[in-house]
Amino acid sequence: MSIQNFEEHLLPRPVAALPEFANAQARRSLAEKISAAFGLSSNAATSIANAVVNPSAVRKAIGDPEDPEVERIAVPGGTLYGIRTSVWARRVMPDPRNPRTLPSRRHPFAVDPGTAGEDSKFRPIPEPRAADPEKPHAAELQVEIENRHHITWASQQAAAYVLAENDWRESIAAQGVMESVWVVPTTYVPQDGTDAVTALTTAEGSSRITAVHHHLGVRSADVPYDANEAAFRGHIRRLNGALETGPSGADLVALRCEQVPALILVGFAPHAASDTGFPTAVKSLVALRHVDPPKPWGEGPENESLADEVLDEMYRRNLISDVERDYYAGACTKAEAQAARLQSDPAMRASNIIRLLTSEKREHVEAIRVAVTSQSTRKRVSMKLTNDLATALILRAVAEEPAKTDQVRRYMRHAFGKSVHGEAWENTARSTDQLVKDAQAELRTSIAAGASTAPGGASLELAVRAAYALLVSGRLNADRGSSNNAQPDRRTPGEVLEAMRRSQQGIYQLGQALSDFASEAPIRAVEEDGSTRKNKDGTDAMVNDIFLREEFPPAGKKRAHRPGNTPQDHYQNRLGAFSIAMEDLRKAFAELSTVRGDDGRPLVESQGVDHRDCASWRESLSEIDEELVIWSRTFRRAYGNGEVASARSSSDVERDEVMDEWDAEDGDQADARTA
Repeated sequence: MSIQNFEEHLLPRPVAALPEFANAQARRSLAEKISAAFGLSSNAATSIANAVVNPSAVRKAIGDPEDPEVERIAVPGGTLYGIRTSVWARRVMPDPRNPRTLPSRRHPFAVDPGTAGEDSKFRPIPEPRAADPEKPHAAELQVEIENRHHITWASQQAAAYVLAENDWRESIAAQGVMESVWVVPTTYVPQDGTDAVTALTTAEGSSRITAVHHHLGVRSADVPYDANEAAFRGHIRRLNGALETGPSGADLVALRCEQVPALILVGFAPHAASDTGFPTAVKSLVALRHVDPPKPWGEGPENESLADEVLDEMYRRNLISDVERDYYAGACTKAEAQAARLQSDPAMRASNIIRLLTSEKREHVEAIRVAVTSQSTRKRVSMKLTNDLATALILRAVAEEPAKTDQVRRYMRHAFGKSVHGEAWENTARSTDQLVKDAQAELRTSIAAGASTAPGGASLELAVRAAYALLVSGRLNADRGSSNNAQPDRRTPGEVLEAMRRSQQGIYQLGQALSDFASEAPIRAVEEDGSTRKNKDGTDAMVNDIFLREEFPPAGKKRAHRPGNTPQDHYQNRLGAFSIAMEDLRKAFAELSTVRGDDGRPLVESQGVDHRDCASWRESLSEIDEELVIWSRTFRRAYGNGEVASARSSSDVERDEVMDEWDAEDGDQADARTA
């Protein structure tokens, strides 16, 4: 990093001598005043007093939450109280679970802690909770950590990410921190039996404090444990002495960074009809105002934070247990999930999450609405937002590289369409084989009844599970754009899955995808009867995005060309040619009306078409129409009974039977056509 290059186009902020670190009595008096005025614990009040640059001035300025010197900040659910002042950077630490890092975390459900690389050495630092469950509105937080090494590791991971993605070091070196950081007294409780520690911790990240600590040579994780006042006083004297005799470049940077403006959150008053707690109020403040600067969070971190709040809200409303909350959040390992009798299969977990967030139960919908509006100005929880939140939770079971995970995130958000949100289905513990059987039975019933609606809940559950397998394995993609795009169509993954669940072959293919993915094998293609498709050389044919789109096209579109020489291959290819002809017919019919005369009217309307041609075409269309009805009836009989003729064509006797059935049901229409 070159500070000089930055200073060439931005005048460095002038520096001044630093005040002395306040004496113990001044800090003690401020702690007592804060504790009395806002009901904070002794440790929380002391952490604030030790961080404030001028405790005496702050003590004189505050009395109670209604004092004009205390800032009142409206958030959904109530009012936060804050004190704006300057704090020592060495007495404030950045959040070790910086929200910017949420999408890149390795969760225990994906990787057992300590079994992979450095980025999964420990579990991610959990969400902060109210320090005292009996006082959910008190302005202090509590975070459980495994030990001191845990918070050190998390701080290092967060710092590395922040300095790579949102580096403010050059700006702060020249200008210092100009906008207040938001800080909250936070107690870190180790689970190894060592003493808990309390320190002011940034509520919004903070990339700025991370940059400041880098310049000062401070290890952020050491802030709660640093009580060496003599060393700090000596450091201040040295910097002030250097300012008088001629400071170096590093001294100037340190003089700008030792003090930072801060908004210290010291209280919260909920609305009369609200049960919002202080942790949610802090999240609301961050979500509502932390957009820019320093840098927009973006959809990834935003959805991660909102998804966590949805789970917290559902837990508060007793819709899920604490174990289920950890399970959906990816905070437990697969072994822990099995011990709690929860599904360790990530595809089944994905189905659980989708069903949880798309449930039409009033209490679920209300919980999601409250959670989202507590952090966002959105007034409507849309299908897109629900899919985004579900995708954020689902992908916590994935341990791929961040770029690959982000790609899957962009694709998966389009995998759960209207049927997932609108049709009746339940998430079950059925095996893949059983689910395929049930889905085939539903499909046969639907075909036999001639229903135009979707088959049923089993095929929908199967499609939701298979979405995880196909998208995570890269076998199904979203629209990849126009440039160098070989995709046959631009359907969303949800539309492709919808087409698959409406056919016998598609249901078999969904089941095959789940089975192969579970065994960590490449996903194989299947034939109409569910058998594995073979290449010309006898090897198994594999599934990819193009194959799925060509093999399961929208209704009325052609299927992929079959390279084989069996009657079934020839039949499918002729059927594809017929589909192309129908598409060309519709296109030609539409284009005929685009030819206009001098008067601007379509010539086909002003001149018409030779009646002999029209009569011949109508006769051909009538013959085709009758055959299409017969083919449809035959399909319903064959597939509805689960007995498909090997040749896939009707004999003369069968044709007569179908015609009799048609005439019996639609006699009036048949008579009208004859007349």
